[in-house]
Amino acid sequence: MKSLGSIPGLVKRHYEKVILALALLILIGAVVYLNQMKNAENEKIDTYDKGITRRKPKPIQIVDIGVLSSAMSRATNAPSLSFTPPHNLFNPVKWQQRSDGQRIKVETGTEVGPAALQIVKISPLSTIITLDNQSGSGVNMSVAQEASTNRFMRQKLQAYLTTNTPMDRIHSRTRLFTLKDLKLLPDGPAAEIELIDGTKTTVTTNKPFARIEGYKVDLVYPPENRRPFTDKRVGDPLALAGEDYNIVAITPNEVVVSARSNDRRTIIRSNAP
Repeated sequence: MKSLGSIPGLVKRHYEKVILALALLILIGAVVYLNQMKNAENEKIDTYDKGITRRKPKPIQIVDIGVLSSAMSRATNAPSLSFTPPHNLFNPVKWQQRSDGQRIKVETGTEVGPAALQIVKISPLSTIITLDNQSGSGVNMSVAQEASTNRFMRQKLQAYLTTNTPMDRIHSRTRLFTLKDLKLLPDGPAAEIELIDGTKTTVTTNKPFARIEGYKVDLVYPPENRRPFTDKRVGDPLALAGEDYNIVAITPNEVVVSARSNDRRTIIRSNAP
């Protein structure tokens, strides 16, 4: 009992140590408590993470931009406006009277003018070189340039040629080619010639040289009761519906006509195969 009674005295003498011990006990308790709280929070976090991984995410809704794309396309590709026939907002329907008194209603613009032309026939225009006969040491040869703009050169023109004739003395009718060699064969003479474009070939009495150089065309114009346009070539004029036109191209299947006033071109195609 005597020892117990001395405790207060000990506490008084060593109260600093007592306070320090109590503080250490409290600190240890706080550390243990915080560690437990930390473990509890970690368990909560693990549980939350597991719940997130198991949960199926909600899909993102796709935004429909079709209407916007369509509007942008219409805005960037605005339709072109046509005020030409058959749209008659600024072009009232015309009636045109033919030479025979009949009236034609012009609705589409193809009832009159170059679009109303019809092709009757397209014929090839060739350059033809023939060997007519042998005469002495030379030969008589003929040339016909059907596509020439010179009418005189379109007919068959004959000239006498030898291999010894200098180029500057060759007749103007045969300047298209040069006689390079002349062979006398059992079937008749054979002339080896070279054209001014470098083409080389052999011509005999039975085998002329022929090459297509262009075309001519026969046309009719139904809106007007008139004679057909025959034997027309590139560069020839045409008068249609009070306007002047020129033929600017002829191919085996079509003819191109150009207006003199504005150079507007119209293609007339053949219905023939």
